[in-house]
Amino acid sequence: MRQLAHIARLLGRQDRGAALVELAIVIPIFLFLIFGVIDYGRLYWSTTAAQKAMHTAARLATVGPPQCGALPASHDLSGTAPGDTRFGTLCRSGNICAVPNLPAPCTLDTSTAYGARIWDEIGPLLPPGTTATNVQFTYSHDSRLGFLGGPYTPVVTADLINVDFNFVMPLAGLAALAAGNPGVTSNTPNSISLPAMSTSVPAEDLAVGAVE
Repeated sequence: MRQLAHIARLLGRQDRGAALVELAIVIPIFLFLIFGVIDYGRLYWSTTAAQKAMHTAARLATVGPPQCGALPASHDLSGTAPGDTRFGTLCRSGNICAVPNLPAPCTLDTSTAYGARIWDEIGPLLPPGTTATNVQFTYSHDSRLGFLGGPYTPVVTADLINVDFNFVMPLAGLAALAAGNPGVTSNTPNSISLPAMSTSVPAEDLAVGAVE
């Protein structure tokens, strides 16, 4: 009888040891899942905030001085349009406005007062490590905008380029392993490249311009 009681006590101790082993296995997995959810939450917040930053950058660029060099002062008459076309005629009326040469795309220049203002507005919304060189502006022509003699109205596009998001947990490597394609990660082992984020906004003409 005493021997049976002794065996029962030994089994009880073994059960307690097994529970500790199971707990030691489960806790790291549980913590990994928790921190993984937090990491992906950070990724979602970063992409949302970065997209908002591009909206803000494009909007500020449309109402401020050009960021990539000089733009035409006004919409000029196209060489194929009738010479007697009246000022104030909408450019989309037969493509009467000339297509000018626009400056090449450029990155945000914080050495200028307005460039610094744009960065002050959008910098806090961008992922850590992002600099002004990751923000690119492009000015493009749209024949549907503006009117003859009015101020030139390009489409301003703000892009977030070459930005990586750094995970706290080694999730990028696991994602690459699961996808069977290590190319989904950047050169940094524990980061991924953020998707392209672009916002285009037409400039405003404010209904002013030359008259006949």
